Amino acid sequence: MEPVVNEQIASLFTKKHVTILVTDSGLGGLSIFTEIAARLKSDPIFPDVSLIYYNAWPEQNRGYNSLKDMGERVRVFDRALVGMKRYQPDIIMIACNTLSSLYDRTAFSRRETIPVIDIVRFGVDMVYESLSREAGATAVILGTVITITSDIHRSRLIEKGISPDRLVAQPCDQLATRIEKGPGRDAVMQLVDTFMGQAAEKLGSTQSEVFAALFCTHFGYCRDLIKEKLESRMRVPVKVLDPNRRMAAFLFEVADRRRYGLTTLDMRVVSRIVWDQIKIDVISGIIEKQSTETAAALRDYKRIPDLFTLT
Repeated sequence: MEPVVNEQIASLFTKKHVTILVTDSGLGGLSIFTEIAARLKSDPIFPDVSLIYYNAWPEQNRGYNSLKDMGERVRVFDRALVGMKRYQPDIIMIACNTLSSLYDRTAFSRRETIPVIDIVRFGVDMVYESLSREAGATAVILGTVITITSDIHRSRLIEKGISPDRLVAQPCDQLATRIEKGPGRDAVMQLVDTFMGQAAEKLGSTQSEVFAALFCTHFGYCRDLIKEKLESRMRVPVKVLDPNRRMAAFLFEVADRRRYGLTTLDMRVVSRIVWDQIKIDVISGIIEKQSTETAAALRDYKRIPDLFTLT
């Protein structure tokens, strides 16, 4: 992190009340939100926390993939970031690889002083560490079309010294949307099988370990299926790298280790659009195993039509 951001993060641990805002363009980032909420109960690093999940999906039937070009995507996400200021966040965590790939191009990133942590850095670090340990291994970068097209993970890994021939990029169009309707449904299984088949063709014949890097926060909901399908195609060990967990652990790892008896926690889930009840039921059913409070917050989410403006 930049030194200024380091200082801003350190200052969080001197505050009596901290507002942590987690944002995504759907429900994938709720896995990170949930893990933070659950861990605050057992590891109270703050005395009082407002934990906000901010859905940055722009229009009811029109997401970032449907926007006309990169310029419009950046502009819309910039407006979403401006909308987040109403909650006076002490830190913004972009729990979405697609939005993370857009962030540095926004006016918000150049103008505001709120510390922003994006998930890309965690994923890049995990792949770099894994490939550095296993000299002959290859990594498959799995993400949305926008994430893969941005080339952000691959280019950063190459900058860190990883050879391009050890990196395979595999776009997984529509997989995130299908997962929200049920990660165990036939449509998800078919898409994963198709995409892992395409990835296997790009990998070719190898006797070395393969790392499957989940660079869409939704993909963690079907990590076992991804591992199974890729292993069956490659016939070599596949290890899944999921940056969701590392991002969720970030604040706890950099905390000044001050401890409180407990964290008073207020949770809110807000969205500009209406979520399909099927999606709410599916995701809440998954996350309530880890945090019943987060599942309840999702079921009681607040739709705010003017959460952010598009112009």
